[in-house]
Amino acid sequence: MHSVENTVIVGSGPYGLSLAAHLRAAGRPFLLLGTPLEAWRQHMPEGMILKSEPFASNLWDPKRQFTLDKYCQAQGIPYQPTRQPLSLARFLDYAEWFRQSAVGESRENKAQRIRRTAAGFSLDLCDGTSLEARQIVLATGHMPFRFIPPELDGLPEPFCTHSTTIRDTRRYAGRDVSIVGAGQSALECAALLAEAGAKVRLIVRKSQVQWNGRPVPRSLLQRALKPESGLATGWRELAVAEWPRCFRAFLPVATRHRIAARSFGPGGAWWLRERVEGRVEVHLSHRIRAATVAGDQVRLRVESPKGEGEIITDHVIAATGYRINLDRLDYLDPKLRAEIARELDAPKLSAGFQSSVPGLFMIGIVSAPIFGPVTRFMFGAKHAAPIVARQLR
Repeated sequence: MHSVENTVIVGSGPYGLSLAAHLRAAGRPFLLLGTPLEAWRQHMPEGMILKSEPFASNLWDPKRQFTLDKYCQAQGIPYQPTRQPLSLARFLDYAEWFRQSAVGESRENKAQRIRRTAAGFSLDLCDGTSLEARQIVLATGHMPFRFIPPELDGLPEPFCTHSTTIRDTRRYAGRDVSIVGAGQSALECAALLAEAGAKVRLIVRKSQVQWNGRPVPRSLLQRALKPESGLATGWRELAVAEWPRCFRAFLPVATRHRIAARSFGPGGAWWLRERVEGRVEVHLSHRIRAATVAGDQVRLRVESPKGEGEIITDHVIAATGYRINLDRLDYLDPKLRAEIARELDAPKLSAGFQSSVPGLFMIGIVSAPIFGPVTRFMFGAKHAAPIVARQLR
């Protein structure tokens, strides 16, 4: 089977769906590849709650007809923009409603190899079929960029896994689990696993765990001094959230990459705190220096202010985030990958999210070192979708 397409969107997560909604509204032909929200459905832990407030948890169509608020109205579900944590299950229901309403069908297949051709690109798919496209948008999300630190990288599965592969927390019941990290992923995994019957400890490099404050009503003056944005409160946060192309245009490369990697760092949502404190063992100011398998357990050599020690555990979960590296997109043909200009390990992108290879666009977390931290989060799709839609012809 072989077909020719004008535009192919590789990936059906928040960015792929939002771009597809913009193209459909503009009457432009496209093919959307991938199972909608696959990573969210198949890998995120059951019982998960989104860290972002409801007002920042939308998918994006051009006329804002299919927001989370509109979905809740249609379903008779109470909605408020803040102070109402959004469950993964409800978000997935909303995303499916958005897909049906604003996007239409996707082709539930994956790209196995993408090559450059004289007319554009060829794609070999996992089901053995192939197709050609004049232009391609890569919206493949965060999964290719999962980072496990070197001191844990030698541990084989199932002794060590990334926090994005937990899914069924019940299989950890009765087991001793050590979670490395202090961000939302680490803290929520710790709460969910403890509630499922696991013995859980958090191993944290910093001297304390950071928690976001509970949103409270604010006066007009407070809102003027520290405006609300889709990422956090404050003028700097608002600028990062709303002007990603200014971020790209006016900041030096090294500064952009540093801010993208370090801003909005480890911390937990306000609603999670009571499920962790006093319920989960927390080792602060601890660093893992080495990890080895001993029989059916893992030995962790750790360093703390009290000196070196050892932790013996059944399983290690690395809630250690993501590192952008273009080489991790292994479905790109090596020759094509070599043609893409880079900024450090990230692709160099134009103001329209186009790479140095004409017709090849990249959106989502892979663009964060260029456009800033907002594109690490689904909120950034509000910018990428209309900008890229205008570039595609």
